[in-house]
Amino acid sequence: MKIRPPVLAIVCFAVAKALDLLIASPKIINWPLNLAGLVLALVGLGLGAWALRTFHRSETTHDPFGAPSTLVKDGPYRFSRNPMYVGLTLVLFGAAVYFGSLVMFLAPVAFVLVSGRLVIAREEKLLAGIFGRDYQDFRRRVRRWL
Repeated sequence: MKIRPPVLAIVCFAVAKALDLLIASPKIINWPLNLAGLVLALVGLGLGAWALRTFHRSETTHDPFGAPSTLVKDGPYRFSRNPMYVGLTLVLFGAAVYFGSLVMFLAPVAFVLVSGRLVIAREEKLLAGIFGRDYQDFRRRVRRWL
């Protein structure tokens, strides 16, 4: 199944929000502490934008189903093999903090689990096939998430 990470993030958010409305999940973070969620979401968006710019500078695809021409190892990729996924996770976590209800924290957890199994695992196999030893060295040096 081909699912794009931003679509997956939106689905995770929508399902969590629907559950929140259906079961009236308890609020665990209230105003003004919930405003920290906006900061987390902005950091996530910034990280994703930085990663995307790094891909564009390297003139390779950012499409998770495309064939990359370059193994990107600079910019945020010095710290994480998947900074775009980390960025989306931060956005979801920020939304959970902002809304403050317990069930909203299911969204970032579901995103990490599903993207790891359905998208990242496939990407890693593709990168290993294309870049071989260079990718294996990169995997040893840089963590998948953080």
